[in-house]
Amino acid sequence: MVKSNRRFHWIAMAMMVAIGVANPVARAESGPATQPGTQGQPGPSPHQWTRIDEGKTGERAGAMLMFAADLKQMLLVGPAKGGSFVQAYDLAEKNWTELSKTGPGGKDGNFHNYYQTAYDPAGHCVYCLSGGQVLHVFNVAEKTWKELPPAAELEGLSWLAMACDPAGRKLVVVGADKKPDNLGWARTVVYDIAAGAWRRLDVADAKVVAAHKELVAAKEATIDLVGRLRSAWYRDPAGVGSPDDLKQLADRCAALGKLPQMNRFAAAVDGVAALLADRKTLDSLAAARALVRKIEEAAEAQYPVPCSRRNSPLAFDAKNGLFVLFGGDHEDYMMNDTWVLDLSVAAGVWRRSGCDVAPSPRAGHALVGLPKSGRVALYEGYVQDSNTDYGCGPCVTINPVQLWLFDAKADRWDLAGLWPAPPRGEAAIGPRGSFYGYANECFSPPALAADSDDTLVFAANQTTGFGSRWPRPSETFTMSIAPARTDPTGREKLGGTPNGRRYRTGIWLAANEEVPDAPKPLGLDSLPDNTWVKLPGPPRNPCSDCRARTWGTSVWDSDRDQILIWGGGHCIRSASTVAHWSPASGRIVEGYDADEPYSRNGGGGYGSSLLNRPWVSVHSYSGYAYDPKCKLLVSGRGFLYDPDRMDWVRAEPIETPFRFSWGGTVVKGSPHGAVAWSQAKKGETIGLWLFDRDTGWVDLEPKGQLFGPYCDASGMVYDSKRDRMIFGGAGGGYARKANGTLVTFDFKTRAVETITPANSELAKTDNARELAYVEHADWMLIGEGLVVGDPKTGKQYTRIYDCQKNRVALLDAGPVPGPTYNFGWMYDAKRKLVYAMNDVGQVWALKLEPKTATLLDKSAE
Repeated sequence: MVKSNRRFHWIAMAMMVAIGVANPVARAESGPATQPGTQGQPGPSPHQWTRIDEGKTGERAGAMLMFAADLKQMLLVGPAKGGSFVQAYDLAEKNWTELSKTGPGGKDGNFHNYYQTAYDPAGHCVYCLSGGQVLHVFNVAEKTWKELPPAAELEGLSWLAMACDPAGRKLVVVGADKKPDNLGWARTVVYDIAAGAWRRLDVADAKVVAAHKELVAAKEATIDLVGRLRSAWYRDPAGVGSPDDLKQLADRCAALGKLPQMNRFAAAVDGVAALLADRKTLDSLAAARALVRKIEEAAEAQYPVPCSRRNSPLAFDAKNGLFVLFGGDHEDYMMNDTWVLDLSVAAGVWRRSGCDVAPSPRAGHALVGLPKSGRVALYEGYVQDSNTDYGCGPCVTINPVQLWLFDAKADRWDLAGLWPAPPRGEAAIGPRGSFYGYANECFSPPALAADSDDTLVFAANQTTGFGSRWPRPSETFTMSIAPARTDPTGREKLGGTPNGRRYRTGIWLAANEEVPDAPKPLGLDSLPDNTWVKLPGPPRNPCSDCRARTWGTSVWDSDRDQILIWGGGHCIRSASTVAHWSPASGRIVEGYDADEPYSRNGGGGYGSSLLNRPWVSVHSYSGYAYDPKCKLLVSGRGFLYDPDRMDWVRAEPIETPFRFSWGGTVVKGSPHGAVAWSQAKKGETIGLWLFDRDTGWVDLEPKGQLFGPYCDASGMVYDSKRDRMIFGGAGGGYARKANGTLVTFDFKTRAVETITPANSELAKTDNARELAYVEHADWMLIGEGLVVGDPKTGKQYTRIYDCQKNRVALLDAGPVPGPTYNFGWMYDAKRKLVYAMNDVGQVWALKLEPKTATLLDKSAE
């Protein structure tokens, strides 16, 4: 729905973008600005960029540059505005020519080949993936595109990276494998160009695979323990947990210690149990979380292959015949491990580098083989940012920009150059890596390649959009690499211990809310009748600034006496974390450290994180609900969240028979199970589906015509006295008010009925998304309040639908929490209270007493 305050939101966002707040690489990571010396001596860097041209390659995002040795040219491949999809750079003539105006299928749209492009000089072909199973082939001689059949070996992979061994004519693809039984390992797939065949490089040692799965199971069991510890602590005002909670937790500790491989962590498990026995639940929680990390790091240390990651390129070292992978983004931390793949061994073998110093953790870098010297060059990169300002960028560019060289034979990294980021607006080469796309889910790395003489060519993409800190047009640069001339001093200052991790801080960490501070009493037992009351805030709150849960709802978990809130998306971060708020304690917590989707409009790429936790859609609206039958939070996209373990269920997403969309799907709870209201996947029918944990979504086959839901204009709620669902917002839509009628679905008869209530004029809403059925009053509250007079200062009323009397009325309960699209409304049957929670974790409560309530048939001026 479009409202004036939403227009202001867009205007404000545009202003922030214009001043650089929203640019994901708008700020530079602080770091030393020393200039490298030559072989340890002070002096200018021996490696300097030479600018060749400007504006010759068009406006690009996600393009890749490759050296075509047979042509003695560089090939730039990727969608371009004002340029060709494939362009060639002649090294001798220093000019660009067009090879193919368009990309595969004659179209450029929705093609993202970053880190997934390689060249085969023997076949004169460019090979591209675009995040899927189809390999696209461009024949340079014939200037034609073709597509190979989808490769089953690539099914389910995310964040692909590809490189080519031109001598062996092999393509290697590495990607994140999010299968529940393989969480953590990357998958490696090889394409034999000559044979036209794919094969997986799966780990063949059964004992190694079994050990990996045992540690995954141990980690998941420890995560489960952590979630239950946190739940017991946070819901208890005293911060301890009930005697029953403590007993169950002690039993879980004992069971955890008996799992395979947990004998390695016996002391840590005993420490968690001892703190529990001393009723030091918060300390026990911290110890259990530390144990999760110990198990995770122990598992990763014994991986025979790289762990899953994103925005980490793969490079081929032609002189040594090896593929090299460095660092990357785990979404909750950054890495700086180095891996080498040797395909000369029949099965193909990965090995972890044992270098003493490595570049600091990062992702989004360029990684290029230098064929003459047998080095691999690393350039630029980003790290996550802990900034929480509204509209802020999620990452910062490594500053100074660095050039590192890896010698696989010597197993050593050396610093070869650095360039401190220039002041804002200064005309300099500046960092060029950036996120792009509707949801910022894609990444445009520095387009870098090296010729046979180790001369780097950099087809630098433009940085001229809103918020660009260093606005520059597209440009071409070159640099001759002298591997012997390095900076030992800079290496020690800017390098780090290999196999390290870089975490964010503050409200990005679950531990931020886990403090002993006593919550303020909420006073729920002494609320006045029929009056909205804003409750005191928690000691710590993760739902603030860029971590607000805007554009979403919140739901009542009746089995655990808590509110669950999951949202974000549009101009707000879309992490997978769910926040929990307890009316018993007044605390709010998150289940795990927030992952980073890098989005600005929801999403985050591939639908879910590396650990298969779902990203929030651009608007979450009513896309999820608490299901009291299976006792889980059910997402309309097929993901399940377990509030006990405070984490998502590790399972494949459940297929939906309806077309999930953030603006056209509503999911609400009922004793029968969660109900989805949406359009059928096949055809145009608007239907209802009931969730069952064992069988998935089952068609309710409603008898009658339902209207289609639209964003927050439409709502649905369960009426327990009549065993029916009520639908609000009929006839409403984009900039169109509802017509005042209500629609119902009877679970017994499956009949759909349209109802015209008395005073239906009061049911003509803009935002009827939030409906709360109050069982003890037999009323349905409509989340959008009615404001009489001036929109800012006028009298506010709460809309009430009396189900027994089929009548809409107004309750003068004071200011109504709003706007609706930032709130969730729900009913707490135990306390007989209605809650409204907004996007920043503030909660209002309403104690409805029908006997003392004064209802108006129309608003009083």
